[in-house]
Amino acid sequence: MYITVERWLSVSLFASIIAAVCISLVMLMLKILLSFTITYTKPKFEFVFTGVDVLIFVLGAGLGFLFTFFAFYYYPLVNAWGRRRKIDGVLPYAVGYIASMAVIGVIPYEIFKKLSESEEEYKEASIEAKQIVRDVELFGFDFVVALRNLASTTASQNLSAFLQGAVTTTLSGGELRMYFINKEKEYMAESRKEQEDFIALLGMISEMYVVGLVATPLFVIVMYTTMLMLEGASPVILVAIIYGMIPLGSIAFIMLTDVLTPEGAK
Repeated sequence: MYITVERWLSVSLFASIIAAVCISLVMLMLKILLSFTITYTKPKFEFVFTGVDVLIFVLGAGLGFLFTFFAFYYYPLVNAWGRRRKIDGVLPYAVGYIASMAVIGVIPYEIFKKLSESEEEYKEASIEAKQIVRDVELFGFDFVVALRNLASTTASQNLSAFLQGAVTTTLSGGELRMYFINKEKEYMAESRKEQEDFIALLGMISEMYVVGLVATPLFVIVMYTTMLMLEGASPVILVAIIYGMIPLGSIAFIMLTDVLTPEGAK
């Protein structure tokens, strides 16, 4: 769904105001609840609103407003970053499909149309190709213009460079078939290099996990268990390691591995 910048900023501002009001109401309710004191005879209510309370209310509402506004403000950037990763992950395979279709003599527009129909295999690259089909069949643009439009709007710089190269090759009278073949070789080489770098990085992360969340906690657990048997230590640290450090550390390593994993390897 397309949303204009003005409308998105309006929604951001409205949501930020609502968040500030909600935080103010919650803080007011807490202030009222804390004003009750229970004595031996009956509950006593003393509601005093000091300057410190006003400052806390203003800071809480202001932080809620700013946090909500900037969350809305940066959400499109985060979403674009996610789309860029997904497009770049499948781009080498999509370009390989384009090159193989060009070798057998399929015209360029039909290649991108077939690519747009293969969303299950090429995911975000197929979704991007649908914009070319939309521009040509619905808006009546020329194929080259449709390529240029997608190159200027896509979130992936690699896809943009690939499309700009196709446009330049077409306008200069070059052969698109050879261009597609050369780019397929280039992108597949880059993809292999990226996979090799990721495997090396994954090996380093695995070593850190073994040392930080297997060997070290096991040593500390054995040591503290012995000290507990001798009544020379508190069980708090042992509980914190078993139920806090190991589970949270494992979750953190899983999230880190997921973020660092190239989209094409998932």
